[in-house]
Amino acid sequence: GWLSAFRDPEVAVGAWVSPGVVDFAGSSVVHMVGGCIAFVAAAILGPRIGRFDADGKMQTMQPHNSAFVGLGTLILWFGWYGFNPGSTLALSGGFVLLAEKVAVGTTLAASGGGLAAILMCFLKYKHVDLPPLCNGILAGLVAVCSGVAVSEPWACWVIGFAGGIFEFWLAIAIQKMKIDDPLDAAAVHMGGGFLGMICGGLFGTRINTDAAYSADQPCGAFMPGCGGEQLGVNVLAAVMVMIWSMSMAAILFGTMRLAGILRISPAEEHEGLDISHHGGGAYDIGDKEADAPKGEDL
Repeated sequence: GWLSAFRDPEVAVGAWVSPGVVDFAGSSVVHMVGGCIAFVAAAILGPRIGRFDADGKMQTMQPHNSAFVGLGTLILWFGWYGFNPGSTLALSGGFVLLAEKVAVGTTLAASGGGLAAILMCFLKYKHVDLPPLCNGILAGLVAVCSGVAVSEPWACWVIGFAGGIFEFWLAIAIQKMKIDDPLDAAAVHMGGGFLGMICGGLFGTRINTDAAYSADQPCGAFMPGCGGEQLGVNVLAAVMVMIWSMSMAAILFGTMRLAGILRISPAEEHEGLDISHHGGGAYDIGDKEADAPKGEDL
């Protein structure tokens, strides 16, 4: 990957960089890249009309179909069993055992993230809701990508639980910054990915690291006799991915905004992209309102 130039101790900027990053299934190079770009894009694009009132207070915009939100989450979760276990890149030579273990850790992380989000939702809002549950599940899955191959199953659940908590409060923090991220993509992928990279440097056991990588790869800082070398490498990688992704996104979306091609007009936004850009409305609300007899509720 992009850090491979620092794997040779003779040319490394400090020999502690040479072991390389533990990011088995892409907490940084996949999820943090997308989440950082989403954060910068949303900030430059600006909020949707009506998202914040004149006093800057956020207005609730409910999802159109929570059932589809749940279905989409389950489809993504199912896809993670190809994404994470498939990152072994082989099933022969004993790698099938590693893939099986990764599948178990993936499941536990998703459950931990979903449970954490539900608890946070209840603590803040005094009720539970489906969208926070779904984002918590996804945040747990994102967070465990880094260390899933080197962590024990119990640690994968802890990583997922921490990811769900971190995502929930980061999403609220982003809203307070007046950045309109409709799907909380930055909180899920940037936040979950960053936390996952930290956990990838904390929970890796010696035996699991040997099996997934090699005996030369440092193990997690929380494990006896391992030290903090891997944690330092992973944090450095996460910071560099964030700097690179945000910088490139700022150049791209900033240029598009200056050129006037980033955002649609207010009239098109009010009409809706389904109608203004795709030739047909997804919802028949307007016709029903016009056809409804006076005095009758829809």
